[in-house]
Amino acid sequence: MAASRKFRNVLANGRVAFVVDDVPSVDPWQVRCLEIRGYGEALAEPADSAAPLPGPIIRVHPRRVISFGVDPGNPASGARDVPSH
Repeated sequence: MAASRKFRNVLANGRVAFVVDDVPSVDPWQVRCLEIRGYGEALAEPADSAAPLPGPIIRVHPRRVISFGVDPGNPASGARDVPSH
C-alpha cells in the first residue's frame, strides 16, 4: 500500500474519493452507486488500526456522501454533507 500511487497522492494533497458502482441486474435494469469524498491520512504504521493485517492504510474522513440504488426501501438518489468533528 505504501508504494501505491493512491497512497502517495493522499500524502501529497490529502484528498480522497472512494467510489463503488454496480449493476446487480440487467433484467430489470438496476444500478447502484456509493461515492465518498473527503480528506485522507496516509498512515505508514497506524498504531490504532482495526485492520486485520498490519501495514500502511489510508484513513478516510468523509465530507460528502452520494448514493443511489443502495437502499431498496429508498431508491431515490441522495447526497449529504458530513459534519466535521
